[in-house]
Amino acid sequence: MDKETILKKYWGFTSFRPLQKEIIDSVLSGKDTIALLPTGGGKSLCFQLPALVLEGFVLVVSPLIALMEDQVQSLLNKGIKAMYFESHPKSLPLDQQIDNCIHGNYKIVYVSPERLIQKTFIQRLSHAPLSMVAIDEAHCISEWGHDFRPAYRKINLLKDAFPNTVFLTLTASATKEVLIDIKNQLDLKKPVLFQRSFERPNIMYKIWKTEDKYHTVVQILKYFRGSSIVYCTTRRQTEQLSRFLNQSGIQADFFHGGLFAAEKKSKLDTWQKNKCRNMIATTAFGMGVDKPDVRTIIHLNIPLSIENYYQETGRAGRDGLLARSFLLFHPGDFQELKNQFLNTLPTAADLKTTYKDLCNFLQIPYGQGFQETFTLDLVHFCRRYDRSERKTIYCLEQFHQEGIITVSSSKENQLLLQAQCSPDQAKELIQQNSLIARILEYLMRQFPYFFNESITLEPKKIRSSLRISDKNLLVALRQLQEDGYLRYSQKNKSVYLTFQTPREDDYTVQSLVEHAYIKYNRKKEKIEKMIGLVKDRQNCINRSVLNYFGTKNSKHCDQCSSDSCKGALEVESGFEEKVLTLLKQKPHSISELKQKLYFEPQALHQFLESLLIKEQVQENAMHKFYWNYE
Repeated sequence: MDKETILKKYWGFTSFRPLQKEIIDSVLSGKDTIALLPTGGGKSLCFQLPALVLEGFVLVVSPLIALMEDQVQSLLNKGIKAMYFESHPKSLPLDQQIDNCIHGNYKIVYVSPERLIQKTFIQRLSHAPLSMVAIDEAHCISEWGHDFRPAYRKINLLKDAFPNTVFLTLTASATKEVLIDIKNQLDLKKPVLFQRSFERPNIMYKIWKTEDKYHTVVQILKYFRGSSIVYCTTRRQTEQLSRFLNQSGIQADFFHGGLFAAEKKSKLDTWQKNKCRNMIATTAFGMGVDKPDVRTIIHLNIPLSIENYYQETGRAGRDGLLARSFLLFHPGDFQELKNQFLNTLPTAADLKTTYKDLCNFLQIPYGQGFQETFTLDLVHFCRRYDRSERKTIYCLEQFHQEGIITVSSSKENQLLLQAQCSPDQAKELIQQNSLIARILEYLMRQFPYFFNESITLEPKKIRSSLRISDKNLLVALRQLQEDGYLRYSQKNKSVYLTFQTPREDDYTVQSLVEHAYIKYNRKKEKIEKMIGLVKDRQNCINRSVLNYFGTKNSKHCDQCSSDSCKGALEVESGFEEKVLTLLKQKPHSISELKQKLYFEPQALHQFLESLLIKEQVQENAMHKFYWNYE
């Protein structure tokens, strides 16, 4: 089959997106290729389609397990045989996974960069029928990239094992420094570069200063009613804001990593079908999801870098129609951003002591531990050594990225359950022949101390014992909670550590310590540039972003919120007259005005200030403004 036939048969498209065909032709002709395509530009197709043309399979290096799982499932749904190497202790042994990869007639195989550090893995893989190597999120190779992963520097080992194999590197956001670093680190031979412009003329960038972010989100979503994503930093924020929006008359749902798989699937499906248009989510949401009609992106917090900002805003307007991006901030956010992310990055001392304490906690003797897997009780570990759980997780991520320790987790979060009723009340309920009665009876029988202390268990144990689905379990637990029989929440997945080197304390983590210093300074530089973009009210936001990526553009976009592009602060038609009409009717607070009108926060501030000076308006003890003229 030719490319167009394959495109139609498996993806249902009749034409390629810009540069896709050229990139595919390049790799099929045997040329190393670098593809720099914007978010939503269709990078995955550039290696998935050639995989169906070439003999053997394409090996895809990808940084996120969740993304691998999603893409493999999507390919399987299309009838394309795909797999990824799992590192979970309960998965198949690695040797068996490699055998399946070599002899299983797969077309696309995903692998994490950390797996490539293992020499035995590369040696075994050298016998595989490899047709091409694709490196997704290739900016992770570079120390100048916004998500530098040391293990990515080891990908060049594949060049030694497969010297005649074509390499395709793909990224959505890379500066010129990063592109040069990618070429050099992978030793690419005369690579062909395909680069789409970073410019997104259909996205209007708005950076608004506001002291009341929640009401500003309400204001925006009431005025612009299309599909939206509101990005928050924490899981708790997503839930709080979602609840606030629903109470304000705006249908919204939340999405974060702590949800059950069935909940994620249901929420994503509902949002994609526009049954619930507004999704409040942590920043990973939207990665790998191609929803073309997102009209609004809102950042409740300042992103970590201009690259992140560019990628996340790029999830809007993929259909080419007008879309808007709002970044909401107040002056205290700048220091909070530095404190939250720079102060939590592990220092050299943190990395050294955490590694040593882990080995002691797990009772690993000096010189031992290689290829052994341990289950870590993270909470217990942090309590014993008086450590911050968040910083410990960062340290574990660094150990994983450096290839010192492979960190994996169970596929499901655990349930944390606590009784809220008496034994007599529970016995009365279990007389009923209902699902919630069966679940409560199961808990009472399996855990004699259920009424005295909280219990933790894996959801699959209840599901398999009672032969119920994940969805029905969640519905029943919610019902038991609403009826006051128990409280439930989700606890972090079990953490598994597989040591990839023997314990040698400071010597083991020496390279990681060196990289930690580099990462800290790079992160600090990127945060400061992002803060600079937010603070800069004079220069066109679109032009500043393009300049950051090395695309010189002297033109203003004439549609962002910078002083150079807007004639005045953004307000709806007849704004001042409408404010006066409302104040003459009855006193209004700023948040109440936001519920009824659309305006840039500073516009109302300036207008009210002018009315206060003229004494046409006054503010009462309830911080509401009212008309003062007869």
